[in-house]
Amino acid sequence: MGSKLYTPHKSMLLIAQERAARKFPNLRVLNGYWVGEDGQRKWYEVILIDPNHPVVASDHNINWISHPTQKGRAQRGLTSPGKSMRGFRARKLAGEP
Repeated sequence: MGSKLYTPHKSMLLIAQERAARKFPNLRVLNGYWVGEDGQRKWYEVILIDPNHPVVASDHNINWISHPTQKGRAQRGLTSPGKSMRGFRARKLAGEP
């Protein structure tokens, strides 16, 4: 018998980030993290930044996200779960240090 389980290539966090980016096109996705889950749903918190805000433009640690090349980060796989999906980050297995 064959396996009938469908496993998506994208993580649920990446899907949540893409949905948030589509819902708020004027904001940029920085990253996200797992919040909780029950038997039916999973909740993630997605960190969105307004690139046009004056505080973001004056902060040297985060003003890189204001550049036009950072638009569509979640759809292009430039966030942390996107890099994991594309193979640029190694996944830790259970029991590894």
